[in-house]
Amino acid sequence: MIRDGLKFLTLTLVAVVLSGVTTFLFRSFESRRERLAERWAQRGHDAMQRGQSEQAVAALRVSLSYHPDDYENQLALAEALAAGGHVDEAENYYLNLWQSRPGDGPINLQLARLERTRGRDQQAIDYYRAAVFGTWAGDAPARRRDTRLELSRYLVDRGQPLAAQAELLIAAGNNPDPATQLRIAEALEAAGDTSSALTAYRRAEVGSQLHTAQARAGELCFRAGDYTCAEDSLEKALRSKTWTAEQITRLNGMHDDAARLQELAFSPVVPPALRSAHLLSDSVIALNRFKTCTDPSLMPLQTRWKALNTPQNRAALRHDDDVQLQYANLIFETEITAAKTCGTPIGDDALLLHLQDHPMTRIGAQQG
Repeated sequence: MIRDGLKFLTLTLVAVVLSGVTTFLFRSFESRRERLAERWAQRGHDAMQRGQSEQAVAALRVSLSYHPDDYENQLALAEALAAGGHVDEAENYYLNLWQSRPGDGPINLQLARLERTRGRDQQAIDYYRAAVFGTWAGDAPARRRDTRLELSRYLVDRGQPLAAQAELLIAAGNNPDPATQLRIAEALEAAGDTSSALTAYRRAEVGSQLHTAQARAGELCFRAGDYTCAEDSLEKALRSKTWTAEQITRLNGMHDDAARLQELAFSPVVPPALRSAHLLSDSVIALNRFKTCTDPSLMPLQTRWKALNTPQNRAALRHDDDVQLQYANLIFETEITAAKTCGTPIGDDALLLHLQDHPMTRIGAQQG
């Protein structure tokens, strides 16, 4: 019995020792696998940052061979495949991940981008919207806003500005920071919603974004033909000391043009006396352009000017809408014809042509 007991104890000790050695070796092996997986994953991420997608794919494959279930590295490999132009393989990878996580924001966003490259508009839009309402790690509200902005740009590119505006108005209503509000304003402007874009620029006029937002608002007002708004916003923006010399020159030029255009424009909303005064001064500018441009093609215009620019018609400008419209049309026709035959205009002549391209600032716009 003593001998059998010693044998049993010996075998037990040997088993315990072997088990310990096996556990140690297994843990050592697993630890090494983890280190190798992390090392190759880091190489893959570094390669992606350098724009070396093929090297990233190779490194991430090795990393996943050591740790196949690492979600972040699976996602990174799919991204590297897409960046390297392996669209089919990348899509298969993302779809496999999507099967287990259909509500994952990043996966839906990447699938939307892949569908864009294939020209599948509706599928891309569906994935974008799934990404907006999906789950995100980290700052989820910011990631959802960024996705809405990307979706809105895509909708504009696909000729759906109203749908883009709807997405952007939702993003703007969630009280983003001034920098994001500035991006939303730019996107709204690109989508054709001038009024909402200007509102967003105003909301962005805070802190470090103050003068940038004021300058963008001034430029938007200038393009929209609201020269009073443009002059005021640009004057405020120019108070900043951070502009470069080139930017100051451009903003000053636009500011001065906005001020001068207020003296030239004949909008239907201005008082009739002021409108007629502007038309008279504009007709002098157009006639001077006519006199300096001696091309024979302008001769028919000379006859029309003599017939229109009479004392009776100048007196009727204050109260006769038809006469006002005749003056406006002849001013524009003179400037357009002179530009074609005698070269690009400068100064007030160039500003009158600018008014021609912005019908909301001149007579006849409401009828059109």
